[in-house]
Amino acid sequence: MADPITIVGLVATIIQLVDFGTKLILRLREASERIGQVPAAFADISIRLPLLIDCLNRIKDDAGGLSEKTKTGLSPVIGSCLDQVKLLDDILVRVTPKQEDSDWKIGKKTIIGLGLESKVQKIDTIIKDNIQILTLYQSIKSPLVSPQWTAALSAALPAASPIFMLPFERDSNFVGREETIFQIDKRFADHSRVAVAGIGGVGKSQVAIEYCYRFRQAHPSTHVFWIYASTYARFSQAYEEIGSKLGLPNWDSTKENKIDLVTKQLNEGPFSWFMVIDNADDMNLFYPEKSTVGSSIARQLPISSGGKILITTRDSRVGERLTNRKAPIKILPMTLVEATHLLYSKLPDEERFQAGIEELIGELGFLPLAITQAAAFMTENFLTVAEYLKLLQNTEADFKDFISHGLEDPRRDVESESSIMRTWKLSFDHIQEQKPRAAEMLYFMAVIDRQSIPKSLLRRDNEKEIEFVTALGTLQAFSLVNTQRGGEFVELHRLVQLSTQTWLELQEALDVWRQVPVIVLANRFPFASFQSQKECEILLPHAQVALARAPDDESIKLYRARLLNAVAWYDMEIKGQWASGYTRARAALSLYESILQEDDDELIRSQNVLASAMSYLAKSAEAEALLKHALGNSKNESTRVMIIRNLGVVLFLAGKLEDAANFALQAWEADEKLHGPDHELTITDMFNLANVRHIQDNHEEARRLYQKTLAFREKELGPDHPDTLINIDALGSNMRSEGRLEEAEAMHRKALAARTKQFGPRHTETLISMDNLSLVLSEQGRLAESIELAQEALKGFDEELSPDHPHSLTAAVGLGLRLCRAGDPARGLSLLQRACKGREQVFGLLHKDTLDAMRDLAWQLHTLKRFDDAEPVYRRLISAQEEFYGPEHSKTISSTSDFAYVLRNLEKFVEAEHLERKVISIREKTMGMDDEAYQSNVYALGLDLASQERLSEAEETLRRVLEWYARQWDEYSASRGLVTIRQISVFAHFEDILERQGKRSEVEALNERFPEVPGYGFVLADYGKG
Repeated sequence: MADPITIVGLVATIIQLVDFGTKLILRLREASERIGQVPAAFADISIRLPLLIDCLNRIKDDAGGLSEKTKTGLSPVIGSCLDQVKLLDDILVRVTPKQEDSDWKIGKKTIIGLGLESKVQKIDTIIKDNIQILTLYQSIKSPLVSPQWTAALSAALPAASPIFMLPFERDSNFVGREETIFQIDKRFADHSRVAVAGIGGVGKSQVAIEYCYRFRQAHPSTHVFWIYASTYARFSQAYEEIGSKLGLPNWDSTKENKIDLVTKQLNEGPFSWFMVIDNADDMNLFYPEKSTVGSSIARQLPISSGGKILITTRDSRVGERLTNRKAPIKILPMTLVEATHLLYSKLPDEERFQAGIEELIGELGFLPLAITQAAAFMTENFLTVAEYLKLLQNTEADFKDFISHGLEDPRRDVESESSIMRTWKLSFDHIQEQKPRAAEMLYFMAVIDRQSIPKSLLRRDNEKEIEFVTALGTLQAFSLVNTQRGGEFVELHRLVQLSTQTWLELQEALDVWRQVPVIVLANRFPFASFQSQKECEILLPHAQVALARAPDDESIKLYRARLLNAVAWYDMEIKGQWASGYTRARAALSLYESILQEDDDELIRSQNVLASAMSYLAKSAEAEALLKHALGNSKNESTRVMIIRNLGVVLFLAGKLEDAANFALQAWEADEKLHGPDHELTITDMFNLANVRHIQDNHEEARRLYQKTLAFREKELGPDHPDTLINIDALGSNMRSEGRLEEAEAMHRKALAARTKQFGPRHTETLISMDNLSLVLSEQGRLAESIELAQEALKGFDEELSPDHPHSLTAAVGLGLRLCRAGDPARGLSLLQRACKGREQVFGLLHKDTLDAMRDLAWQLHTLKRFDDAEPVYRRLISAQEEFYGPEHSKTISSTSDFAYVLRNLEKFVEAEHLERKVISIREKTMGMDDEAYQSNVYALGLDLASQERLSEAEETLRRVLEWYARQWDEYSASRGLVTIRQISVFAHFEDILERQGKRSEVEALNERFPEVPGYGFVLADYGKG
């Protein structure tokens, strides 16, 4: 069949299209003037049509010069425009008011127009696409100018004093190594990364320290950083210190991925820096065989033209890979001259120039660490070089086994290993004999993390100060430990730690000593709280090492369980890391179950910790079952009440509000009997019940309970106690729900001010108050203020906790909804999508919070008429709601009803009909036929049927709804001249269906029964604006 445009001719078709379009523009203008407001889609297309006409006129003017090929290309585009304009003309005939129409008829036609808006939107989209094609065609007829744009962007960071982050003071007796330092300088002239490699004890770190001080003298405005890289925990800790010193906001308290932030800052910051990566010895730490993002140090080192990195390593392979296959600079044992000068610098003046020095240096393998230790040993014990050399040589026979055990390395000279081990064996023997307490301290440090060891962890309970100081001083004299800046922490050289472990193994004592830190830390690691957070952070690396290396010995199972439990609680309560907390809590419980009876109080309390983790990981059913099992076994009344209290919280988080209220009441009654009505635990139970009543919308009872608990806490704990401030915030939220917005605002501002003063502006509790206040401001109509505050709260949660923390995700939902309200759907929807994804990762799909976020996202897409985007969200949401709540739950039914509306707008009328019938059946059973929600679904079913041209069925369906509304109208509204928008909509669509069937007499009878309502046009105009 020939193309109609080919038959009529391109120009004739354009003329026809322009004529149609001009008439449509006039008709739209008349409609707008007549009813004051047209649906949004009609308004959009009234703007689009003049653009189309302009494009067509230009093409018509050039038609004489068009080639046949061009005409062939333009014909389908212009034909598509003509088809769409005709469709639009048909719609306007149905919905455009006539001059003689009354306000009543105008309103009815406007209702029909609202129902056809989605079709108009499709027409508008097609015309818009065609305009773009026509505009592109016109633009390519003229030469295009492509200007060159350049932009230089630099980070607007505040200027800061140069940072010099080095763990040790400069060694005033540093000698030799000038050739090595020259080679480092030469390499840095062409490369940003340089590695130095050598065996342990050769002096790599000492060279790096000296180089840092020289670099600072040559580059006084450059930052200098020192990174320990022996373990991932120490690498992370050093990065955290860099972030703090760089002045990143609230760095000490943030829970965000600090390594990524520091790397980004070093890569992009407008400053120069120099970094040492010390002890980069573990290939698996830098290049694990199965690496994951965030666990490979190599991936997290900065790459910047403004920075340089010096790497020290025992493994040259690590250094080569870190420097892009550039072979590391080898640091060899000292020359005889260098080693002699070093030994001289460590001995008193009168002890220098003794016989046997060259022989001793040879025995020590020319290693700086061994030389320094030997000098300390001789000085401490008043030994001559000859005497020390004799002791060293006498131990050769029994030391060969010691050399070969645990420190084999094909890249290391055997004699060098032997020499340094001989030195340390003598040191260990002497310390064990002369200062057993120092030896015990060294053995303890050998089985925990070797860096940032707090001196307090080394102290025994009730130990005399002089005993502690002299023991630690002995280790420092032998250069086995170093005191870090500030004096409160010490560290052990890695090779010293390994040698000490080997020494213990030779004595068959290593496993015994690996039990000790488990016992010590089980008694020292506090159950995490705001007050104990800092102490937990200090002890955590040592607890991790102790747990990882602890032998599977029956004698320490109980201590391992206790330490695992405490670390698990820290993970959850402070870090918000529920997954790792769950893993540790489960391991702890497994240990408890292997050694304790199931009714043991400590085991039951461990079950309580595990249940808390479960409840936050969408394992509410498991948590509930575990706690009920624990409750059945518990014989201790206070523990039973604790389990009941936590059961209430678990059920509350799971959305089982009636059960949660029952358990809160049980706990309240039991605590009141055990402790009295004014005890803190009793008040906690009362507060938990208030939380349930608040969510149940029983705001009056919730307010009474909140006020009572607040009065107690203000009196007994003080007005600024954290629990008091939580209470104030909760009361404010309840007042907001009651509509008492001014009082709610006052409560949230009070909590915010107190928390800001007590904790600082970026603390989690402060941010919670800030977010709560933003909700009140939103409901007061102060949307701009609300959004500003909500943005600040969300930024704080992201930085202090993490973007995936539950608090961050809750704030993202609230801000996303308000941004959508404020006309910024792009950012609003982005936040809602982030919340859905984050909550599903944290809680799982089948969790109340996840489903609520999905519901909010689906509804916003629905409201924005982005029906194609809303459809997959609704499908997944309803499937999950049916599994989580049940198919007849009110939330499931509400989502299903809304989804049917979306499907109707997508012209999927058959599926929409199926869903409406399902909702009608359930609501008839649960609400009854006289409920307006039920009638709304029947009305929607009628629209589905009409859209399928099943007009007779649609007529009968809408007639039932109209008769129901007529009873409401006849009995109340009509006598007062009132009418609802829903009544008008039903009437208008019912009349339209009659007219489409040609039933004019019934239409007239209908209008006689329901005469025109005064003021109707005004009501409808307001509705259209909404």
